Amino acid sequence: MNQENTSFAKKLIARRNALKLFLIRFPDVDPIFLENLSTKQYEELFDLLLIGKNLDEIKKAILDIA
Repeated sequence: MNQENTSFAKKLIARRNALKLFLIRFPDVDPIFLENLSTKQYEELFDLLLIGKNLDEIKKAILDIA
């Protein structure tokens, strides 16, 4: 597997995990704002969800990484 495929696979896994946890924590929130994030943003989102940050804190942190 080349570097590009490895990076793409890593992003897909990070996205899947982050969105899955997001939808469990915030089932009534439309996750459209989480589309097309970077791998780093998805990883940060996952970490923030694990430690219990609220939606406003998550949105701010994600925007700060961009």
